[in-house]
Amino acid sequence: MLNAILIDDEEIALDVLEILLLEIGGIAVAGKFRLAADAIECAAGLKPDLIFLDIEMPGTNGLAAAELLLSRYPDAEIVFVTAHHQYAVEAFDTNAIGYLLKPVAKEKLVKTLGRYTALQAKAAKRRGDSSGAATGGADRESSGGGAGANAGVGSTVRKPLNLKAMGSLELYDAEGRLVTWRTKKTKELFAYLWHHGGSPVYRYRILDHLWPELAADRAQTLFHTTLYNLRSTLRTAGFPEAVAFGDERYWMRTDDIGCDADRLDAILRAGDTAEFAEELLSLYRGDYLETEYYGWAESRRYELRSAFIRYLDKAVGKAGMTATEPMLRKLIEYEPYRERSYDLLLQHLTATGDTAGADRLRQSKNRIFDQELGLPE
Repeated sequence: MLNAILIDDEEIALDVLEILLLEIGGIAVAGKFRLAADAIECAAGLKPDLIFLDIEMPGTNGLAAAELLLSRYPDAEIVFVTAHHQYAVEAFDTNAIGYLLKPVAKEKLVKTLGRYTALQAKAAKRRGDSSGAATGGADRESSGGGAGANAGVGSTVRKPLNLKAMGSLELYDAEGRLVTWRTKKTKELFAYLWHHGGSPVYRYRILDHLWPELAADRAQTLFHTTLYNLRSTLRTAGFPEAVAFGDERYWMRTDDIGCDADRLDAILRAGDTAEFAEELLSLYRGDYLETEYYGWAESRRYELRSAFIRYLDKAVGKAGMTATEPMLRKLIEYEPYRERSYDLLLQHLTATGDTAGADRLRQSKNRIFDQELGLPE
């Protein structure tokens, strides 16, 4: 038997919804409230599985109330109910767990409940698989950590979620499946909170960075919707309590997320050793969040890129023959107007007997410095 609470400022709407739920069966109405604040105050004893929430109510807007309710009922799923069509796009996209238009149709309600049941079954399966993976694969390293990791850089243990932030942002669940985002802003909010490494961020800062062009009330409405979508996505991925809230600030619990950028940073901080050069090259698929190119990530993007180039500069003379060429080509890719890298690579290609490769590089260098920059070779 599932528990549900109903929140709507219209008493008749509460009664109609309760009748429909009782007719469908399998659901006990644990409480009916005309104010979201009252439901929040009664959080301790209700423990609902489903919260049916009207969007437009006096006092707290339903989209904002959803955030507070989820902080009290982290395992609950919210179904929005409204008389207004315009909230459909704002509150959800086609992957929503529930969005019901008044007057609520019984068949629509049945469909929403079925979607909830399927979602819970899927989440339970993923939690089981994740537990098995953690038990059976504790000695494996995450994709961010290479087999040669030592105490100086630190070995990385496989975590439930695996994030790739170098190049494009990709999040994978415990089974290695790519997490899909309901909206682009849902993806960006995840990236933004993760980017801050568990440090709390005030709501106004999030609004300024993610919706700088919108009025405050519109930005706040979209924020609450996006936050709800983010929590739902992460819950489905087996990470139900990822986003925390307190004192008007939000933060992400990052302990369960393994990331290539963290591994990259650990190697870069280890010094100018060439031991991890090959792993470093494989990790650096592109600049930090390069595909998304979020403006708020610019300083971190520049910091990692600069540290990466400095590392290659110092390590290139110490690397083995197999790593030297890719390191020099990477330096040329990121700094195409630095002549020293061309000269070192030409020396390497000549020494290894790759005369054809040396000729091609010489032509490329000539084109860059003579034709493009107007400088003699």
